[in-house]
Amino acid sequence: MTPNQTGSALRRFSPRQSLSRKLPLLISALLVAAIVIFSGVAYRQLTQALFAAAGERMQSASRLVANLFEESGKQIRIEAAKVAADSAVRKATIANDTRSRTAAQTALAGYSKAIPQLLGIDLRDKAGRPLVWVDGKTPATAAFLKTRPTLSAPPKLTTISPIIASDTVLFYFVQSPVIASPGDTTGFITIYRQISAAQGAKVVAALIGSDAALLIGNADGKVWTDMSEIVTGPTAPDKVGAATIYTSANGVRRIGNEVAIKSLDWFLWIGIPTSVVLAPANRFLRDMAMAALLLVIVGGLAALLISRQITGPLKEMTLAAEGMSSGDYSRRVTTGRQDELGVLAQSFNSMAQQVDESTHKLENRVRARTKDLETALNDLREAQESLVRRETLAMLGQLAGGVGHELRNPLGVMTNAIYYLLMVLKEASPDVKEYLGIIRTQIALSEKIIGDLLDFARIKQPQVETVAIEKIVREQLERVGDLNGVKLVEDLPADLPPIRVDRVQIGQVVINLVTNALQSMEGNGKVGTLGLRAKRGANGYVRLEVRDTGIGMTQAQLDKMFEPLFTTKARGIGLGLAVSRSLVQANGGEISAVSEQGKGSTISIDLPVAKGDAT
Repeated sequence: MTPNQTGSALRRFSPRQSLSRKLPLLISALLVAAIVIFSGVAYRQLTQALFAAAGERMQSASRLVANLFEESGKQIRIEAAKVAADSAVRKATIANDTRSRTAAQTALAGYSKAIPQLLGIDLRDKAGRPLVWVDGKTPATAAFLKTRPTLSAPPKLTTISPIIASDTVLFYFVQSPVIASPGDTTGFITIYRQISAAQGAKVVAALIGSDAALLIGNADGKVWTDMSEIVTGPTAPDKVGAATIYTSANGVRRIGNEVAIKSLDWFLWIGIPTSVVLAPANRFLRDMAMAALLLVIVGGLAALLISRQITGPLKEMTLAAEGMSSGDYSRRVTTGRQDELGVLAQSFNSMAQQVDESTHKLENRVRARTKDLETALNDLREAQESLVRRETLAMLGQLAGGVGHELRNPLGVMTNAIYYLLMVLKEASPDVKEYLGIIRTQIALSEKIIGDLLDFARIKQPQVETVAIEKIVREQLERVGDLNGVKLVEDLPADLPPIRVDRVQIGQVVINLVTNALQSMEGNGKVGTLGLRAKRGANGYVRLEVRDTGIGMTQAQLDKMFEPLFTTKARGIGLGLAVSRSLVQANGGEISAVSEQGKGSTISIDLPVAKGDAT
């Protein structure tokens, strides 16, 4: 298929024009429209029913609470009349002397303890002049009441005032006449009581829940309170007993009912938030939304399956043909049809299978050939590196054999000269001694390099003897001398079996390992630790471990550390560890190393135990 033909096929099977998209979209749209219409109608009916039920509930609650207030009003009148009828109170209004007022003060103080939310009790004569004042539990709150001017004539009956707001205090008062004898009113008593928000909230919460709000107001509708502050009251209903909507200062909309409290000449309104009322409707709407989503998904999937059964075979063969034209020979047509399209699909799959198998065979042959070439290239690279290393080592051996002895002679002369100068210049300045020490150190380094060259050039046949590993280690520590502040940790058990090795060669290995360990801990800014540990190894060997807390090595460095001419130090030629490995192997032992960057390295040598001591 040519590119133009492929483009034409793709245009004919554009997703926007395919039935596999149109049919699911159409069915899903119809389902959404039906669910939206049904949900809207049901939500409207449900909200109306919920508001009607809430109105009835608030009406019942309002009447119930109003009855409680009615009973409370009657009880308040009885309590006030009882206080006014007290004999001490009557005597104070008649005699109006110090003794009678003191007795009335005591009597009223006793009543004050039993009256809740009391601001104060005011006793006056029939002319309205003050006689006795008794404070409630919060005298500071009622201080403004003590300065009230002369009041009017006493009431004929016990009365309860409208709600009064003074600054932050909401209160009302109860007045009751003091009657000395029938027809003879000698004074009156006024009981001031604070309106408590806590009390009203407890009553409402116990009856209809904590979400409800209670408002009380005067009969004229000018003063409304939520029992904690003055608020804007609800509007009067169009019909007696009808529910009203009230929006509080904080924007909460409530539905409630207004009822008169006849014994107090107040009005009471109880309501609950419309959000609480509409919560079931909102849950219904949310559930309907979830059901609609599920129904749309199920309907869309069903429509998609139907459309795919109609258009699937033709579309799949077209796409498979396009894949073949672009080199995808693994594409197959899946169909269970037994008609002409089914036969065509089977023929197409047979052709694609043959092409795919041929392609895989060719790819496998290319892959195998490529792998052989890579292996040959790696072998060639390793052989080249080995040849270069051998040539270098051969030249190094010739150089070591021919020049090593010639270099040692002048170095020996220089060493003797330094020794002589130190002996004859005992009074020399510190700078001179320091530089002589530097020269001696560098001569020792040069001798070590020459020794490594000679040792590597020709490894002598070991002259084995039976010796303790502890003795070899301590001899080499004496040769090293000062450890430059490095902490030495030894674990050299005396009961280890002796080893059968060349004492000089293994001593050279030990001093090489100790020297390398000390050099690895130079300049790292902390006190290093050199660990020397000997223990019984496996298969008749004694193992010596040399551990340092230096900079450590990477895995790549660890793999090459025993190769000749490999070094990570600024000084040296990289033969010390290579010579050490040769000497250990010549004595029938093995050498290995582990390391971790930043934590240090541990080099282990396994040496054979003398016969008769191996276990």
